[in-house]
Amino acid sequence: GTILEEEKDVVQADHLYTKALALSPCNERALVSRDRTLPLVEEIDQRYFSLIDSKVRRLMSIPKGNSALRRVMEETYYHHIYHTVAIEGNTLTLSEIRHIIETRYAVPGKSLQEQNEAIGVDAAMKYINTTLLSRSGTITVGDILEIHRRVLGYVDPVEGGRLRTSQVFVGHHIPPHPKDLQRHMDELVQWLNSDEALQLHPVEYAALAHYKLVYIHPFVDGNGRTSRLLMNLVLM
Repeated sequence: GTILEEEKDVVQADHLYTKALALSPCNERALVSRDRTLPLVEEIDQRYFSLIDSKVRRLMSIPKGNSALRRVMEETYYHHIYHTVAIEGNTLTLSEIRHIIETRYAVPGKSLQEQNEAIGVDAAMKYINTTLLSRSGTITVGDILEIHRRVLGYVDPVEGGRLRTSQVFVGHHIPPHPKDLQRHMDELVQWLNSDEALQLHPVEYAALAHYKLVYIHPFVDGNGRTSRLLMNLVLM
């Protein structure tokens, strides 16, 4: 961390100090170092937040009926589906995903599971756009389960919308035991709707929402896709 600081990479240095404190919370050297880097990282964050806010204001100033804006929004929709399934190893191209969503016809030579993954994300995004965004009120555990039910609806409908009943392991991370999942999910939505969370910058709020759901890893499959959709939901 010290070497990275000397090389002016305070963000990565702060990350290493945070990891050190996670392993040894009373490590005096790490505590002192993080007290030094954290304000610098927060200052960098604020600069990026200001830049993002400026771009959002410019975007919001464009009339909703603008044809160019509508084309970009449509392209962004397909790009999200493409990237969120590609992260999971899906080999469909952007043009293939667009073909599947627009025509509902299969792409020859590609696995049906991969194609159904794309259709599931499309269904979940439509649910968010047409149901959740038009509804007033707080985000609930039921909302997250409904998003997940659609994500897995065409791949594994039995597990879609259900909290897992077995222990899973994600690399070195051991997510909560199944018997504790409901409590963790209740605590997540309590945080999502809290004044503390809602007062954060939207980007920070969305990033933490994504992190907290992935950390819980409440489902057998589809945790990443559901977490990215939750992130987008709170940004909207």
